[in-house]
Amino acid sequence: MGRLKFRLGFLRKKQFLMIFVLAFLIIINIDLFAKEKETFTIALTGKYPPFNFYSDEGKLVGFDVDTAKKISKHLNRKLVIIPTEWDSIVAGLLFKKYDAIIGSMAITPERAKKVNFSIPYYISGAQLFIHKRNREKIKKITDLYGKKVGVGLGETYEHYLRKNHPSIKIVTYKSTVDIFMDMHNNRLDGFLTDRLVGLYQIKKGHMPFIPAGQLLYEEKMAIPVTINNTELLTNINKALKRMKEDGTSAKLHKKWFGSASVSDPKAERDMRTEVIIKKLAQGFAITLFVAFISILFGFILSVPSGIILNSKKTFLYHILRSSNDIIRGTPLLIQLFFVYFGAPQIGITLAPIQAAIITLTINSSAYMSEVIRSGLMAVDHGQNLAGKALGLTKLQVFRYVIWPQSFRVSLPPLVNSVVALMKDTALIAMISVGEVIRETQSIISVTYNPIKYYFIVGAMFFVFTFPLMKMANKLEKNIKERGFTHA
Repeated sequence: MGRLKFRLGFLRKKQFLMIFVLAFLIIINIDLFAKEKETFTIALTGKYPPFNFYSDEGKLVGFDVDTAKKISKHLNRKLVIIPTEWDSIVAGLLFKKYDAIIGSMAITPERAKKVNFSIPYYISGAQLFIHKRNREKIKKITDLYGKKVGVGLGETYEHYLRKNHPSIKIVTYKSTVDIFMDMHNNRLDGFLTDRLVGLYQIKKGHMPFIPAGQLLYEEKMAIPVTINNTELLTNINKALKRMKEDGTSAKLHKKWFGSASVSDPKAERDMRTEVIIKKLAQGFAITLFVAFISILFGFILSVPSGIILNSKKTFLYHILRSSNDIIRGTPLLIQLFFVYFGAPQIGITLAPIQAAIITLTINSSAYMSEVIRSGLMAVDHGQNLAGKALGLTKLQVFRYVIWPQSFRVSLPPLVNSVVALMKDTALIAMISVGEVIRETQSIISVTYNPIKYYFIVGAMFFVFTFPLMKMANKLEKNIKERGFTHA
């Protein structure tokens, strides 16, 4: 019987080791799918209709996407599109995560210091929009002095208002959909956005908003590349000139902005239900994968770390104490940026999902090691002495006496760490990982129904985390019934 238990235990350890090795190999080799030769890699948000957004079939479409296809054809290179967040899109270009940005970026003196812009591929302008019930009260931008105006975070409109109309109270948002929500909730008196984008989205979303006054200023949209990439810039400019000369640019403009609306029949409909389900399922699968691997590795690292932190103050103790303090004292978002954008500076290029897993593993390990340490501290020192008095070795005392008691104490905060880490995965969208929140936002940019889809995603998280919490309670109760209660 004893031999059978030993064999079963050995098999369980072997299976665990195989899972660990398999997960490690997946992380290492996942870069094989992320990088190809002879490609023209561009970035956009995928949440900016009608310039770039997801169609009813779940494919990226729009004026920017068509322009990128024509340019890649001219370059004779395969087009690869990386959807990423607007907040980090320039940083990704500077760190050479993609070759160019074709995402309706306006030329500004500040941006031109960091990147090289192509010749403009379209010209638009800033337009003030208001609720139509206020059409008699608000006719121009100066009528909004002392009132709240919404703008997109990181867009040029915020800088324009601060410089030219400082009396206006500026409120920034992640997307136009969020602005629409607050316009409906009467938290805003107006909003500023691109005229073409505003007219399209108002019509598509059946919103009661109208333009007020003339264009505030014109903007020239161009394609930025890194400062030293002059060969690519020259070729992009040649492609844009050719598109203008042969009428391609005019055709694309007519296709997407005829009467400020979209003539593509696929884009006129809402996203199909099966496409929405597929995007949510894929996004949630990535969320679970990243969370599972990060928690697994984080817990494995946290156990020895917690033991060291609960021991004498050796050199290793001070290293771990310092690193834990730095990790817990800085935002996870900053850590993601350092790992993803900073690693190439020392010769290590990571795919987005690799950077996400490494960062979340280190972050979760720091928090869980403190939980493990507090659990060990909760076990009375007399337990250790009693184990030694029974003739147990140091390892046996830890395994059979100390660890079961400390683990029971640590279990509730460990489960909290797991749940918190799952929700933190939303931040990995900033480095172009298509997790469930990012996929939801891309759906909302087409359907204009944030309440419905955020509720669905919230329910998906709850359905997964609630049984997890119940299992933890049951495990804690089981350990307690076996007599492993702390003093």
